[in-house]
Amino acid sequence: MESNDPRVLIRVAQAVYPVCELGDDSRRRLAEQGRLDLLKPGSRFAATDDASWLTFLIRGEVTLVSDNGDKEVVRANSPRARLPLFRVHPPGLYAQADMASVVVRFSRALLHSMRAEEHSSGDENEIVMTGQPDPVSDNPLYQRIYQAYQRDELELPSLPDIALRIREAIRDPDISVKDVAKMVLADPVLSARLIHVANSAAYRRDTAATTVYQAVTRLGIAAAQNIAISLALKHLFKAGTPLLQQRMQALYSHSSQVASIAYVLARHSHGFNAERSLLAGLLHDIGVIPILTFAAQHGTLEYNADELDKTISRLRRITGHLVLSRLGFEEDIITAAEHAEDWMRNEHEAPDYADLLVVAQLHSHLGTSQMQHLPRIDTTPAYRKLKLGEFDPQHGLAIVREAHTVSSAIHQMLH
Repeated sequence: MESNDPRVLIRVAQAVYPVCELGDDSRRRLAEQGRLDLLKPGSRFAATDDASWLTFLIRGEVTLVSDNGDKEVVRANSPRARLPLFRVHPPGLYAQADMASVVVRFSRALLHSMRAEEHSSGDENEIVMTGQPDPVSDNPLYQRIYQAYQRDELELPSLPDIALRIREAIRDPDISVKDVAKMVLADPVLSARLIHVANSAAYRRDTAATTVYQAVTRLGIAAAQNIAISLALKHLFKAGTPLLQQRMQALYSHSSQVASIAYVLARHSHGFNAERSLLAGLLHDIGVIPILTFAAQHGTLEYNADELDKTISRLRRITGHLVLSRLGFEEDIITAAEHAEDWMRNEHEAPDYADLLVVAQLHSHLGTSQMQHLPRIDTTPAYRKLKLGEFDPQHGLAIVREAHTVSSAIHQMLH
């Protein structure tokens, strides 16, 4: 067992769900009661024995093994490690250390008590992630979806195999344009669309790209990967019922608009990749998909719109993190989705993709009634960090108009 250094415990508490959703004082108090445990290689602990704790891996690697033999590897510093090792505690589920590892444990009961205190003091806007249903909330839909999350019963979207294969291959430092082109060729639809993108206004050269190899060469391997995944995302917003499809289409339209603006802002800002900005914009509301799917499956989509909107507002961050970590997306994309609506976030001096999405979202609401409920764009730390110059409404609308022009090309690309 390691020394329970309070500085380590507080640092972990700031980074993991649901502990990071506590206020500063509550989080510090919880961290003071936490513990650091060293796991020897091969050691095991059962979920049923861990039910009174929220346990997080901070060093090493463990494998979660279910009673039917299913396995999930969790590595320290990965997005998955920011969630508790056990969200459910059925008999037969256990964790085994694959190497010398360290876990942090926080009291589940104490966290629950602190969340109840914060709600009783009037904090109604933060997400409740206590390991138990929120005792204060009067929203039945929220309760049901939260419980489904706790039982790991939410239906999560998945990417097509071709997108997963391309993303995995890109992680090989020795990957070549020829290798990527060969994978893309396995999907005729993706092949045709990637060639179309390479010949669009954003990438057009004197001569047209007529082969996948030429398209990937023109786009570059990293850009080709981001575009290929972006092209695959539209199928995630499909639904089996007209009412759900209507909500999904509205969600996709918003995501596409934010993605287009983020793409343009990335070109005006230093240090951002335009194609990755596009991908971040398309993914920022992906956590809404399992919520809508659950509501439709349980007959609550049509007549509980207000409850649904409140549930989305409170749970989109944690469901988004769950979806993106399960899909294997990198930390910068997950952080961007989590903080895309944290208008006054100011954690770091250097801008990141979350800052880009904050500014993109605010631009997307220019000229709408929604703006009266949102901060002025140039009052946000994100706008200052992006160094976009002095803001006025005309300047903002010019960005939107440019995004609209670009979005027509992006729209053709994504549809």
